[in-house]
Amino acid sequence: MPTRREPTARQLRLAVELRRLRESAGLTARQAAAMLGVSNVQISQIESGVSGVSEQR
Repeated sequence: MPTRREPTARQLRLAVELRRLRESAGLTARQAAAMLGVSNVQISQIESGVSGVSEQR
């Protein structure tokens, strides 16, 4: 998904929940990125609400 200047409320709720889940699993952003096959920058962008997520890569 393309990046936006302002995250939507839905993206922000998702970002908070994804970070909470990752941290409760004891994973760093780098570890989660490796497991998902994406860059840690992408994880950071998703968790900050800058970038959305989709089923496709």
